[in-house]
Amino acid sequence: MIDYNEYLEGYKDAQGYDLEDGGYDADYPLTEQLARECGDPLLDLACGTGTMAIRMAALSYQVTGVDIIPEMIDWATQKAAKQDVSIEWVVADARTFDLRKQFSFIYLLGNAFQHFLTRADQEALFARVREHLHPQGCFLFGTRNPSPRNLFEARRQEPKTFTLPDGRQYVASEQQEYNPITQIQHYTFHDQWLTPGGLQEKNTTRTALRYVFPQEMEALLFYNGFEIRSCYGDWQQGPLTPTSREMIYICQRRV
Repeated sequence: MIDYNEYLEGYKDAQGYDLEDGGYDADYPLTEQLARECGDPLLDLACGTGTMAIRMAALSYQVTGVDIIPEMIDWATQKAAKQDVSIEWVVADARTFDLRKQFSFIYLLGNAFQHFLTRADQEALFARVREHLHPQGCFLFGTRNPSPRNLFEARRQEPKTFTLPDGRQYVASEQQEYNPITQIQHYTFHDQWLTPGGLQEKNTTRTALRYVFPQEMEALLFYNGFEIRSCYGDWQQGPLTPTSREMIYICQRRV
């Protein structure tokens, strides 16, 4: 099971997360296309700060957002209120949640699948998705392809600097180490907050990401009751190749 304190602590800074990742929208066209095909209701699993949930709700879909981090849900709630959209927000673990309803479309974005570090965690997630997925519904999720580029090349060669609304500078840097036995990439993040007068605060957090190989993923999905409808190597629906950065799956319940 995931050690929340060790691996998810960094996600408590929901506003900082949005500064780094809030502008990402490559996954929007395919998500919106599937929402149109599948219809209401929608479940945004591991919804984070609610970026996609809010986009879908703004298109008049009935959306439920689930995330394990209370700070993420708190910030998502504030964002939704500012945009005057209605979303059901739930703080819950994706391995154990029970909403007692089914959804026509469930999606798990932002490579959140990689935070399920063991086969037991992955199977618990799939069991909950299958339980909540309408028999004719579809399940969309993405994860990074374990190519040498993803496993061994640093994502961020140099520290990255952002300007906060209050004028402070937020500087983020990271280190990574891959364990080929567990298939887990371990990251250490170093964050600093600077004012014109110098260093104000610094923090170190850790996270871990599990990589799953394509044939392994096919077996995981099959033996957990899913049929792969489509598989892509990017969000533009290109083919999965050895050099693809992503593995994108559209699945349905296997009868």
